[in-house]
Amino acid sequence: MLRLLTDLVLVVVGLVTSSSWEMVEVTLTSEWHGNYTNSINSHALDDFYDLFDEFAQQQGIRFRWRNFGKITTFINGLPVAKYRLRGVGCEQFRQFLSGVKAQKYHLHYAAVRCGPMTFSFCMAFSCTPEDFFLRNSTR
Repeated sequence: MLRLLTDLVLVVVGLVTSSSWEMVEVTLTSEWHGNYTNSINSHALDDFYDLFDEFAQQQGIRFRWRNFGKITTFINGLPVAKYRLRGVGCEQFRQFLSGVKAQKYHLHYAAVRCGPMTFSFCMAFSCTPEDFFLRNSTR
């Protein structure tokens, strides 16, 4: 019985350790349409951080913003940011995004990538997911 319990504890510790290093990539596109200005980009990034804050509150976790990997660019005049998160459950974040109010965060498009799987969310009528893939993403 003790051996079984020890094996179970090792498996659970292994799962927790491996999942904390799982990389979840989140791509967010804002509906703030502009001329590549810092103010438009600032509004979009503030909305994105608010989105992550809401997710963290729901999950009972805390993000360290300095550890966020972030790439920002504009595609078709819309600000796009790509984040890399560790210690976040992919399925939990996907479910969170599928239930979020797009208007609250001015979201036009969102994608969650976990390993080989990518989940895309078009949150506007005129949205083509292929338009928002970041071609020169760093790994």
